Amino acid sequence: MSFVTESERGFAAAREARSRLGLGLEAPLADALLLIEDVAGVPVTVLALPTGLAGLQGRKHGRSYIFVNGLESAARQRFTLAHEFGHVELGHAGSVDYTSDGFGDGRRTPTEIQADGFAAEFLAPADGVRRWLGAVGEPPNDLETVVRLADHFHVSAETALYRLQVARHLTKGKYEPIRVQIRDHEHTALCRRLGLGDFEDTLSRAAAKLPRLPRATVNQAAAAFERGLLTVDQITQLLDIDRALIEGEFERRGIEPGHHEPDY
Repeated sequence: MSFVTESERGFAAAREARSRLGLGLEAPLADALLLIEDVAGVPVTVLALPTGLAGLQGRKHGRSYIFVNGLESAARQRFTLAHEFGHVELGHAGSVDYTSDGFGDGRRTPTEIQADGFAAEFLAPADGVRRWLGAVGEPPNDLETVVRLADHFHVSAETALYRLQVARHLTKGKYEPIRVQIRDHEHTALCRRLGLGDFEDTLSRAAAKLPRLPRATVNQAAAAFERGLLTVDQITQLLDIDRALIEGEFERRGIEPGHHEPDY
């Protein structure tokens, strides 16, 4: 009788999700946020959350939603987003996740272990990791291999290290020293020297203008504005955002905020 670990449950759910969404089981994700929002249909809000709070997910009126802390690094945001999406895919109840949570933390609950496994496999699938290792000629098990793999899949060095361990590329004696190097931020300087880590996607761009609202929310607000049901001021109050942000979203859609104002 085989025993399935909580991580393996997460891996399996991620492979199923990638297949259902037409992603295959090897390639990096071009834009995780747009994929989850536009293809999977889960609205994502990126905003400034309190320090230490990575993200959360829940369900309201029969629909799931995700919030991500836009003040953290883009790689961390991608993992948080995939982690929260994992909770959704695995059918978990609403959850709040913290930056301090990490692989190997003995305090994690089974659902958190499953969501971590999902996120790792969803962002950097094991088949893709093995193909990458083969393509680059089975590189040495050192920090440079970790940061190059992280760059390929647009994930953090911590996630790349974990994936190399799962792929059985790292020897037991090498894993811990590299983990210490990452803890001491040696990978950051190495990335700069190698010119890695400049990948741009919706999450990395969102940091410049927080909050970033779900497309569906902005579309509904624009439709209400054009029909004369809400003013820009009313929309900003309802959504609790700066007027300039909603005006910018409207302008990108070719809507002039000065027009269509209701005449009460």
